[in-house]
Amino acid sequence: MPPLFWPGAIALSLSLGGLVLWLDDAYLGLCAAFLTTGSFALQVVHILKTRETKAISLGMYLAFGCGVLLWLVYGLKIGDRPVTIANSITLALASTVLLLKLRNESRT
Repeated sequence: MPPLFWPGAIALSLSLGGLVLWLDDAYLGLCAAFLTTGSFALQVVHILKTRETKAISLGMYLAFGCGVLLWLVYGLKIGDRPVTIANSITLALASTVLLLKLRNESRT
């Protein structure tokens, strides 16, 4: 990575770190859920555009999917709607990536 990237990344990290100290707990949770769930939406869109899944780790997505499923069950058990909703969406997106990976591997 170019050396100019690192100072920008450090400044961004410090800015975000300062911001989260001022956020209400509910907004902090919503931001975290939006970013983590959104990252999988970006992955799904990328795979659908490129049809490329070779670099995706099957083991990682299997383990991650199991972990998200447990978070979903946890959210349901404690009645935490944001945890339940975020993990439902993340599980659907991660499962989509996993299914696309398995489909592409079966073709090769």
